[in-house]
Amino acid sequence: MTHSVCIFAHNEEATLPRAVAALDAAAAGASYVVHILENGSTDGTALVARALAAADPRITAHENAVADKTAAWNDYVHRIAPEAEMHVFLDADSRPAPGAFKALALAFEGSPKAFAAAGLPAAGSSRLKWAQHLYTEHYLSGDLYALRGAAVARLRERNLRLPMGAVGEDGILSYLLLTDLVGGEYDGWRERIAIASGAFFEFDPLPISLTGAAQWRRRKTRAARRRFQHELLFARLKRDGVRAMPDDIRELYTEEALAQLRPRLAPGHFVFDCLALLEIDPAAQEMGRS
Repeated sequence: MTHSVCIFAHNEEATLPRAVAALDAAAAGASYVVHILENGSTDGTALVARALAAADPRITAHENAVADKTAAWNDYVHRIAPEAEMHVFLDADSRPAPGAFKALALAFEGSPKAFAAAGLPAAGSSRLKWAQHLYTEHYLSGDLYALRGAAVARLRERNLRLPMGAVGEDGILSYLLLTDLVGGEYDGWRERIAIASGAFFEFDPLPISLTGAAQWRRRKTRAARRRFQHELLFARLKRDGVRAMPDDIRELYTEEALAQLRPRLAPGHFVFDCLALLEIDPAAQEMGRS
């Protein structure tokens, strides 16, 4: 059966063509269709996506004015996703390595209870530590992972959507899968995520320049914001289950909840945690604190 590939693209006009160019080798002869979900780009990403779709009948470009990956994820899972045995998700700034899709499919064959299969990093100075985390925690990386078609069907049946504005759909999805899509405390469902040992993804390192330094700062701050969001979200879901999933992550930014958040004191985290908290607090004011 044809695989369906979902590529999330935000301000990635340069890397999107390279991600698409890597798909044939990644599929290793398997048939596939591609859905590019451009979301809120301010560069030429939307134009690039349209051009790629015009040049290849397997590709469909979708545009969303809102720069929100979780909203794009919801749109794909609940509206766009065609019937497929396997849905592959990747970021436009990553490239699946040759044979990656075959390795994801083999991981599903070897793990019949798995709803998802995780790809592994093949680049980056921290790739070994990153890969070890995915292996030991049975987590997904948003750069490359796959969902079984039956898992997408179950998400639709339960109308299970991720909160708007949340950073890190991969972490939220990992938590949901590890609780068998019901929330609560982790309950022995590690088999829901298989690790595809031969499915690798690559990406370009940040340039050594002022631009690269600014991108690094944004990534570190975004990672800190993700950590705080997940702390608030998982506490609610562990207590009340998935029925308590907010429509918008900012619903969790109450005065009481924000008062519990503290920056980590480690030198590599403190500054970025403080910057993330400064980003979160105005959002709380906008939504209205309870």
